[in-house]
Amino acid sequence: MQRLLKQYLVPFLMGVALVYGLIAGLRTVGDPDIGWQLATGRWMVQHRSIPYTDVFSYTVHGAEWIYPVLSQLLFYGIFVLGGYTLLSWLGAATTVGTVAMFVRRGQAPAIILAILALPMVAERTTPRAEMFTELLFAAFVSILWHYHRSGRGPLWVLPVLMCLWVNLHLGFIAGIGMCGAYIFLEAGDLIFSDDRTATVRRLRTAAPWLAATLLATLLNPWGARLFVAVSRQNEINRLHNHWIGYWLSMRVTPAALADVFAWREPQSAVLWLMAVSIIATLLALCMRRIAEALLLGGSLYLAVHTIRFQGPFATIAVIVGGCVISEAITELPWMRRFWSRAAIPATIVALVAVVSFVGVRSWDLVSNRYYLRTSLTSYFGTGESPWFPEQASDFLLREHLPQNIFNDFNSGGYLTWALSPTYADYIDGRAVPFGSELFMTSGNLLAAPLDSEMWRQEAGLRNINTIIVSIDRQTGAGALAALKTSCESQQWKPVHIDAEAAVFLRVQSVPMERLNQLQVDCNSVRFNRPPTTAGARGRAERFDYFLNAAAILLTLERYDEALEATGHAAEIFQENAFLHYARGVLFWNTGRANEAEQELLRSVSLGSEDAATSLGVIYGTQRRYADQVSILTHAAERSLTPPLIYLRLGYAQIAMGRPDEALESFSSAEKWSPFGKTDPNAGQFWQMLEEGRAQASQSLRAK
Repeated sequence: MQRLLKQYLVPFLMGVALVYGLIAGLRTVGDPDIGWQLATGRWMVQHRSIPYTDVFSYTVHGAEWIYPVLSQLLFYGIFVLGGYTLLSWLGAATTVGTVAMFVRRGQAPAIILAILALPMVAERTTPRAEMFTELLFAAFVSILWHYHRSGRGPLWVLPVLMCLWVNLHLGFIAGIGMCGAYIFLEAGDLIFSDDRTATVRRLRTAAPWLAATLLATLLNPWGARLFVAVSRQNEINRLHNHWIGYWLSMRVTPAALADVFAWREPQSAVLWLMAVSIIATLLALCMRRIAEALLLGGSLYLAVHTIRFQGPFATIAVIVGGCVISEAITELPWMRRFWSRAAIPATIVALVAVVSFVGVRSWDLVSNRYYLRTSLTSYFGTGESPWFPEQASDFLLREHLPQNIFNDFNSGGYLTWALSPTYADYIDGRAVPFGSELFMTSGNLLAAPLDSEMWRQEAGLRNINTIIVSIDRQTGAGALAALKTSCESQQWKPVHIDAEAAVFLRVQSVPMERLNQLQVDCNSVRFNRPPTTAGARGRAERFDYFLNAAAILLTLERYDEALEATGHAAEIFQENAFLHYARGVLFWNTGRANEAEQELLRSVSLGSEDAATSLGVIYGTQRRYADQVSILTHAAERSLTPPLIYLRLGYAQIAMGRPDEALESFSSAEKWSPFGKTDPNAGQFWQMLEEGRAQASQSLRAK
């Protein structure tokens, strides 16, 4: 059986994993950060120098900017050669390369784990600078782990890779961390292993290469000052941990853990890998490999603490966890006895399961079910993702609208690429030079009416005359929610609206005659030009077009047109949570309560938090408090940002006569709140929280 595995099954599984990696990694370019990274590469080529300060914005122009530049030059060079298409292939190649690092030792458990982990890997290898950290971290783990277990390996490669890494992405710090983890593993062997001589020999051989790897971090344009950038990035991440999805913490609740059974959905991958990592940790303890168990447990903790660390966790779980499981089969007597009896049936079952799993998952990717089901900003294939505000930026350039522009955080990267040097941007994904204050200000402005005092002050202070914001349902939620009030502004007028973005012009910035020529009527804008691309890609593009149109029309209270747009979207694909959420809200607003409830329940079953919140409001108006508490409790357990849900849940529990439970919900709302008590747009949250606590306390005293 062992010979059969090595000669036929392992190579076959490796091939399956690599092909699956190619399919998972081949998708359209849609990350917000790729824009400013392309723009930086272009600037360096044009100016033949490195930008040591911000050169793209007017808000922090001239502020010190430290960021590895090789990735941006590489992206720009690839774009010049093959556009977004070649960038998509770069993403696929990086995914395949990372998987190759996972499976290169030919251990069957690691290969199976690599297949399970692929959605997590592909999420981190989309074209942006972070993709290089995913690949290079996998290389570091693979080389150091193999050397730790065998005493053999090309350690000389590490300083070479670090020289590249430090000039590609700030994630090079993870490589230093892995070198430290290797020393920790060897220290564990010194304490618990019987062969300490071999451990000392490995450490002596590795020491100069580890030192060279550390020194290689200085081979960059900033030298040791690059570590200042790492420190600043960590500081700004404390804010991002509350507001940006991949910096949030994973919540381990019963409702969230139920996703382990959703085998076709990508969120199940991390849960499976966590379960296997726990098993591998226990097996390591059984074999008295304490350091290895601690490494697996530490990576598991990081994956729960911050979603962005789930990529590195996957690398540790696959390479280290897979090896631990392989060795446990031969070293632990009870595992050896089990495998001797169950090897053939277990191999057959595993082979059928893996091939079936990969087949279904690959079909979901190629058919775009995966992307439409999860509302990602990419599709299967190559090229540019449609959410980029390309039409709006072209309009701005064509009409020579006045500076300065205000843009939202998500659009900033693309607009830097599309508009510079003609227009400087307000903010983009380069968190460090902008700082936390401007990040919060930009978000607060999106939530505030355009005629508010906040806007008046900011526009006056920075001479803002043009607003260009995403109103895509996924990336532009803030501006989309405020679209109707923005269209009714007296100080700003809409001059362009399409299915992805909107442009507003300050009344005082141009002559009235010019403004009248440009102004559009939000109540008559039409969305009747869907993409005409053929095949699965065309279906996906048309689905997104109609659903974005529906979201805009819903916000503008053009309900009949919005319902028609959702109908067109439903003809293409129905397993999308936002589709049923939008239809539920439309039905509720047009007096069709029963249909609204059914659509919203369907949306909740597909994972929509907004639908659960809307149902909670509906049940509250109908005095169905038990249903309201049930739906909000479930939503709060699943949400990554639950403070508002807990707030509503507390009021529902008061209405049910459960003030003690309400106080617990209010405490949870405060615990998970990202709002500071001085945030301009958070006053209502804190007021409702204090009022709710007062009502709950009064009800308790009255009992």
